[in-house]
Parts: sequence; structure tokens; C-alpha cells
Amino acid sequence: MSQENFTVVWSFRNRIDILTKSILSADKTCPKEVNFCLVDGASDDNTIKQLRLLCNEISARKVRICESAYRTTCQEAWNLGIMLSSGRYVILTSSDCIFLNHGWFEVLKNKMKSGSQYVLIENHSVFCIDKKLVGTIGFFDEAFSHGPHVDVDYMIRTSEQNISVDNIPNRGFYTHKDDIEITKKRLVGEVADRLPMHDFINEDIFNSKWESGWVGWRGAINSGETALPHPPTHISQVKRKIDELEYHSIYKSRYKY
Repeated sequence: MSQENFTVVWSFRNRIDILTKSILSADKTCPKEVNFCLVDGASDDNTIKQLRLLCNEISARKVRICESAYRTTCQEAWNLGIMLSSGRYVILTSSDCIFLNHGWFEVLKNKMKSGSQYVLIENHSVFCIDKKLVGTIGFFDEAFSHGPHVDVDYMIRTSEQNISVDNIPNRGFYTHKDDIEITKKRLVGEVADRLPMHDFINEDIFNSKWESGWVGWRGAINSGETALPHPPTHISQVKRKIDELEYHSIYKSRYKY
């Protein structure tokens, strides 16, 4: 399996300091043949300038930057990264993941080599998909707004086609966590350059697609719960209510590997 068939995709909006650390840590821990793709969400001019200077420092690697004039959602950025990547396998990562050793790439490569199509390292902070999966179930749903529940929707759609989602423990491959105070702020209001977690727009969209016993974050908060219940992740836990709408049918046909 050629390592040139892999592309690492970051979605980002400003936060250039942590993004720089993430990119440099990936550059040190995965083969130079692996391509990088950086998908912007309307960052400021200084961020893009600093990012281009950084790319000059890692000139041995092929890096693509996709600028955006508006604030793309996470799923729009993921879909763009998939379409812009030249190889068959796409590794999508959060902009604040710091990679600690080469094991993260090796474990994903080996899983793809063994025939997996969708692999998470602990959660969707770092995950890999085979574009064959996109050819089967489509892209991430762009009907969702900014915020959570897009990833679990994709997991359900994958399981609906009897395709497994592999989850690998994070055995010291990377670090990714928010300061507890930032997390608390995100649950009650906007935090600059971070995806919102305090509204229920995506929860309502999720519930319009899937019938389940999940009380949702709104229900938990209204009941005085402090822990937010995880949404369903498998078709056995839900019942489909509406048909899927494919936003990129032309591109989907290209991924019939």
C-alpha cells in the first residue's frame, strides 16, 4: 500500500499557534509521502500568512491550503478535504491534536491495508476513511449546522450499510483535550473560533432524521443532569425517519474504488 495514497486533512479557523503545533507534530511522525490538506473556515489574513510561511518550512511535503471566505461547518470542511485529496485514504484530524509518535499513522495504515473503511483512534479527533465508503454511503451531511452530532450521524449511516466502524484505543498516539474552563464556556455560549456546543440546532436535525430513545442534550439539561448523554451511533439504536439527500452525487461516483 503506497503511503502517497494517504492525505491528512485539518479543518481550522484561526488558532494558528495550536494549529502550527499540530501540523509540525504530524510532519515529524508520518512519512513524507503523505500529503497534507488544510481547509480554512474564514480565518483572518494573519493566520493564512503564517500558515503559508509554515508550509515553506515543510517544503519536502506536498501541502494544499483551501481558503474560505465564509465560516464553513466542520462537515463542509471534511467533505472539501475528501474531494481535494488525491489519494484513496483520508485522515481527518482536529486542529489542536498533537501527534506524539509514528504509531498513529502506522495503525491507521495497517487497518486500511486489512480492508477497513472507517477507523477512529478513540474518537473523531483523529479518524480515517477509505473513499470507497463515500462511494457507498455518501458525504457528511451538510444539512447540519455548526456543532455536534454530525459524526454520529455518519456512523449510523455506515452501520446501516453493514459496514463496521473500527475504534482503536489511543495508546499515546496523540493528545487532544480542552481546558475544563473552556469546555464549560462552550456549553453555555460562544467561544471565539470554536464550534458551538450550547445550542440544539443539530440535535433537532438529528432527531428529524432518526427516531430513538435518546433524550438529547436539551432533555438532560432540562432535567438538571450534569452529564450530556451520548447520541446513538448504530442503526440498531435508531429508526430512519427521512431519506438521505446526497449533496455531491457527481463526486460520489468518482469514489467507486
